Amino acid sequence: MKLLLDAGRRVVGLLLVVLVAIPVFLVLDPAAPPSSLDDLMRRSGFEHWSYTWGVTSGVWTLLGIGGAVLVGALAGGRVTGFLARAAAVIERSPRWAVAGFMGLLGAGLAAAVALIVFDGRTILNDASVQLLQGRYFAAGRLAGPPLAMPEFWSIQFMVHAPAGWVSQYPPAHALWLAAGFRLGGAWIAMAGAMGMLGVFSVLSFERLLPDRIAAARIGALLAVTSPMLLALSGAYMNHATVAAFAALALWLALRAETGRAVWALAAGGAMGFMVTTRPVSGLLIGAAVTAGVWLTAPRREPGLHRPWLLRRLGWWVLGGLPFAAGLAWFNARFFGGPLTLGYTAAAGPSHGLGFHMDPWGRMYGFTQALGYTSTELLSIGREVFGTVLPVAALIGLFLLFARRLRRGERILAAWALLPILASALYWHHDLVFGPRLLGEAVPAWCALLVLAAIGLTRLGRWAWLRDAIAIVVLVAVGYGLVAGGRARIDRVAARAAPIPEVTDPGPSLVFVHELWGDRVGARLAARGMRLDSVRALLTRYHPCQLEAAFVGAQGPEEVADQCRLESESDRLGWVGLTDYLWHGDPPGLDGSGVLWARDLGPEANARLIAEYPSRTPLFVLPDGRGDGQVVPYDTGLNALWGGVPP
Repeated sequence: MKLLLDAGRRVVGLLLVVLVAIPVFLVLDPAAPPSSLDDLMRRSGFEHWSYTWGVTSGVWTLLGIGGAVLVGALAGGRVTGFLARAAAVIERSPRWAVAGFMGLLGAGLAAAVALIVFDGRTILNDASVQLLQGRYFAAGRLAGPPLAMPEFWSIQFMVHAPAGWVSQYPPAHALWLAAGFRLGGAWIAMAGAMGMLGVFSVLSFERLLPDRIAAARIGALLAVTSPMLLALSGAYMNHATVAAFAALALWLALRAETGRAVWALAAGGAMGFMVTTRPVSGLLIGAAVTAGVWLTAPRREPGLHRPWLLRRLGWWVLGGLPFAAGLAWFNARFFGGPLTLGYTAAAGPSHGLGFHMDPWGRMYGFTQALGYTSTELLSIGREVFGTVLPVAALIGLFLLFARRLRRGERILAAWALLPILASALYWHHDLVFGPRLLGEAVPAWCALLVLAAIGLTRLGRWAWLRDAIAIVVLVAVGYGLVAGGRARIDRVAARAAPIPEVTDPGPSLVFVHELWGDRVGARLAARGMRLDSVRALLTRYHPCQLEAAFVGAQGPEEVADQCRLESESDRLGWVGLTDYLWHGDPPGLDGSGVLWARDLGPEANARLIAEYPSRTPLFVLPDGRGDGQVVPYDTGLNALWGGVPP
């Protein structure tokens, strides 16, 4: 068995090196249309390839390596000697002091990114929808009430169920955000998650790596300063929440190993929270950092190990049971069955894992999985650490050439690598934040990078080589986090849509003008159509054809005047309603602030205005750059719809 496991980790290491060193993303469709998934991932891969190994970067990389070799030759082992002494100093600090510092650092950086860099804005609809769900939770509701005129608010990733209007996502992250709202803002919840990550990364990594305390603490420091994880937390994404609870679950599991079995109860609860946030990665990572700890525990007396293990697994299952029951009840109430996730209710069975046609009608097969995985691995160094250093390949070399992996290294490797397998089997990928589907594994990648750097330096026979490796890793990662990391966060921030200020002090109804196709899609969704069907219709038919179908016309020519108005209304641009909804009064609930709604044209808007006579109607007038400004309703109507009165 040991030989088999040893061969397996060497094969995994070799695969990591190959998928980074060879431009495997070239298998992606070269004729893919702009903005398609193949096009996005291929271009990102090429950009990273040229960025890392292109002529200019290649020259600088070679010069840097050459300089490191020269310094190493002159230093004669003094660099690694200095680092060893620095590690001894790091280890002398009290554990809880270091953990508290990391927690404060993580919380402070997350709050700064959310409030200062992102200005409280979201980047992706995924977060906006969960924030809206969090607003309903914070108001004491499980969901928004069924909407009387859903076409004004239907957005993707929200499901119109008989029991209410609810997010497709499992509810735990929205509950976490709701706690933040009750305390003063959603950013508090994300700062809390990063603070928790800092504290429990230190505590768990030290228990996992008891003879390498400095490496454990540096790994925790890399985790709370990772630009990718800070961007995810600052943008309210649930990956950061799962990462924090994974660190907590690992610490609890390690406490259960050396203490009372009841610690396993809490470990099961932490894993349950992970699963009810992100089901697949929560299951894989959660099992690795809890049951994986106990299954790899050093065997005590042979006759005692089995009952010891069974007691911990029993408490673990008991701790996760309330979360499993709660998720099953939530799914049954809103999505039709205890095992039916909201993803399936929203987009159909094609949303699931595996090689098949995805909800957009595109084939996801082994070729796509290979190309996307290669691109994500390429981007780990740049996005997680802000450096050109091929981090995944470096860790792959460590797995390949290390004489043996210690228990802590194996658990961290499982935490880091299992999400790659899950991502390869999942049809959706993007690089907005970097390889965000690997976001919950960032702490493990950080710790593995430190361990890989130490391990590779120890493999070197000559002192100058060990010094050169240490200098390359130290300079590349240090400069990346300080300079490259901020650039990555700023790049993500540039995608955030600003929310215009509404100066009217009273309750208002503010119409947001979206693209014609989006307006048509919302009207289709309001009729109960599933998201995959909406996407298929919008891909296959022109919006004017769908306008004709709405009124039962024989063809587009019968609604030509309406189609002309709809098309011309987009001439100033458009903005996205999803970014706005969670900032104001949630649709369906009473409030005295801003109620955002979709602009559907003069006649439809007039019906909504009549439903809310106490609210002042206003308009968000697009400026062509994806932004907008709030103007009087008549001003917006004249600008976009040619002055047709409500």
